[in-house]
Amino acid sequence: MPKRWPFFLVILVSFGLVVTAGLLGGVHLPNKNMPKVQHFPPVPTSISTSGEEAAAARERTAEKDEAVVPRQWYRNRVVVLTYHHVSNQLNQRYVIDPDQFARHMAFLRENDLHPISLSEFLRFVDTGVLSTDNAVLITFDDGYESYYTHAFPVLRRYQFPSVNFAIAGRLRDTVERKRENMTTPLTRQQIKEMLVSGLVDIGSHTYSLHEQAASSEWGEWGPMTAPVYMEDVQRLEDEQEYRNRLYVDFTMSRVGLSDLVGRPVDTISLPFGFFNDIVLQTAQQAGYRYVFNSNPGVVTPGVNPLAIPRFDVGLREMDTAQLHQLFTKAKNGFEGEQE
Repeated sequence: MPKRWPFFLVILVSFGLVVTAGLLGGVHLPNKNMPKVQHFPPVPTSISTSGEEAAAARERTAEKDEAVVPRQWYRNRVVVLTYHHVSNQLNQRYVIDPDQFARHMAFLRENDLHPISLSEFLRFVDTGVLSTDNAVLITFDDGYESYYTHAFPVLRRYQFPSVNFAIAGRLRDTVERKRENMTTPLTRQQIKEMLVSGLVDIGSHTYSLHEQAASSEWGEWGPMTAPVYMEDVQRLEDEQEYRNRLYVDFTMSRVGLSDLVGRPVDTISLPFGFFNDIVLQTAQQAGYRYVFNSNPGVVTPGVNPLAIPRFDVGLREMDTAQLHQLFTKAKNGFEGEQE
């Protein structure tokens, strides 16, 4: 044992030196097993971002200044526009080319003019209250098929509502509707399809009085909504005969169209814009509450519901420059401005 003691002493001292070196080395040498430090991006502070926020605010203000400010032409009034046939066969007076009609609708959108529905318009007529500035009512007369093929696709693209005053006696789903020398009318199925969109209303344009007839023994002609000359008895119809003829036609149209669209039809547009006291009285007796004519004018609060004016713009010569003039005159008429 005494001979082994120096040997164990050497081993013990050596072990102590190794442990000490390891402990001291751990202070200065990296630990390969330690996870690397994650360097996160600096957290923004009010001091570091105040300049950035100010720059962003200035940019937002500039964008707002550059934005198009909605244009106000008028308020609490309605301009009613009338179209008829939309076709590139311009052999009739009351015809507008499909591309021209599309430009009209683009003009309305680009100039912040807001087409409204028939129901919203009629509420305005009844109450004088309208929530929409620059209100426009788009109407069509005659119930031609071109409304379905050319006008409605454009109106649907812009989500513009409109009303078509149809000649009820011409609506049919047979080949007979494509007679020679007659502009093809809508079918009932086409009307039902458009009604589903919620963008279309149907009104009356009489049952079969959209024609002209002899108005005197001298061969003069006039609208069939006026007294007509009866060839068989060689005289002009008397007042009661006149009233009866109007009443039967107006009623047939209202009842037939109401059944077609599934709700009451109480609006009528008079052919050729012709009216007199008997026409208006008979229209009321037949169940109509609102009568549209062809006299140009802006609809204002307190308008006579039996004498609603409209602007006829469904003409081939009516370009967007003239449309702009129409709304400018309407605006100036409200505000007393000078052109």
